[in-house]
Amino acid sequence: MGNKQSFLRKFEEFVFDKGLLKNGDKILVGYSGGADSTALLTALWQLKSHYKLNLLAVHINYNLRAEESQQDEEFVKQFCFHRNISLVVENCDLESSSGVENNAREIRFKFFRKVAKLYKMNKIALGHNRKDQAETILFRLFRGSGYTGLKGIEPQTGEIVHPLLPFSRSEITSYLKQQKISWREDSTNQQNTYTRNKLRNVLLPWLEENLNADIVNKLYQTANIFAETDQIMQQLAARSLNKATLHEKDDKLVLSIETLQKTLSALRYYLYRLAYQNFTGTDKDFYSSNFEEIEAVLDSEGSKQVDLPHDIVVLKEYDKLIFANKQILEYDNKDNSKDIDRIRNRSSFEDYRIIMKKLKKLPKTKYLYEDKYTAYLDLDKLEFPLKIRHRQPGDRFKPLGMHHSKKLKDFFIDEKVPKFERDKVVLFCDNKKIIWVCGYRIDDRLAITQNTDNILKIKLEKISRKKTRKAERIRKK
Repeated sequence: MGNKQSFLRKFEEFVFDKGLLKNGDKILVGYSGGADSTALLTALWQLKSHYKLNLLAVHINYNLRAEESQQDEEFVKQFCFHRNISLVVENCDLESSSGVENNAREIRFKFFRKVAKLYKMNKIALGHNRKDQAETILFRLFRGSGYTGLKGIEPQTGEIVHPLLPFSRSEITSYLKQQKISWREDSTNQQNTYTRNKLRNVLLPWLEENLNADIVNKLYQTANIFAETDQIMQQLAARSLNKATLHEKDDKLVLSIETLQKTLSALRYYLYRLAYQNFTGTDKDFYSSNFEEIEAVLDSEGSKQVDLPHDIVVLKEYDKLIFANKQILEYDNKDNSKDIDRIRNRSSFEDYRIIMKKLKKLPKTKYLYEDKYTAYLDLDKLEFPLKIRHRQPGDRFKPLGMHHSKKLKDFFIDEKVPKFERDKVVLFCDNKKIIWVCGYRIDDRLAITQNTDNILKIKLEKISRKKTRKAERIRKK
């Protein structure tokens, strides 16, 4: 009884004291019939009444080992039947191939989540142990993972929990043997066809024999250290991102390159990943290769961009690094135009409301052009009808304060207008010229002077925009 009680006591301390599970949880248990999942299901079953747990075992038969797979399924059915544990069995045909491990994992998690949703289970418990953690650390180390990867398997990720993570294989088998509970052995675990098996059967035994007999425990402890380091880096990244943020609106996040360059490279990885996560809601598809691509953009000359998963684009524009949804870069309305034949109090163009008013004198304001979306023009120097449009090849105008005309393209470059914004800029034109580049400058020839008798005030207001996912604002903690 001693081994059983000590195992359950350690299990309770790890699972319930740390909040992986709580009273009344509805737990889906991934059950293969192997020692780990058998011990997991047994421990939860023995604690079921005390913690008022609702258990549902799920077994997936991939039919990869012919008769052996059928025997596993029958064992699982009998085990659950004798303990009155609800069971769902899924049969699928998985072809043996080089990607069989990943395919099986994808099928497994997809089915677990489907069943959990169907039966309203709020936790999914899996039987990974301390040795699995050691294998994961080595596997990710050789793949070049950073702090996040080297923290290994987390005790809890969302609804998925790993209650056996602190247990060694010997603790698990001793617990089962003491209660005379048998389990199934997967014969393919001894075949070194898969990378995991090579780590388990070849590399780890060699490390134990030649370098450190306690290597599994050391790797487990290392994972815990990296988990704490990762948490600290995430907190620092949130502060650094807040510091580097210049502004954020319309599904884009604009960062200061100068501030980024003063940030440590390791921290920039977390910063970029957090920015990406704020757009997509997840960091699962952000890898070191994405980080390297963004770093290349950061160090490049001129305007560059890189595409990330989930239609996120990172652009370098002058001294700014911009994260944006790809859809805001794809502007399909650049050929839109509208004619206004006379002064109209209110009209509209695309997502803008246009307010026009004739004035006899200027409003009392410290600076006439402080609102960049309001223009005051000499009414007698323009000709109706006015045309509202976007830029066209060869456009020129005479920016306020200049004595000669300038290509609109060169004006945008000098004003450091990002390339993806240029097609969206609204232009007001009369029959002969551009009279106002909205948000930037009026034409000097229509400037108000002491000889102006009639003034046209034009105000542009944003009235709506497409419903797109807003990036979350990073708040200081």
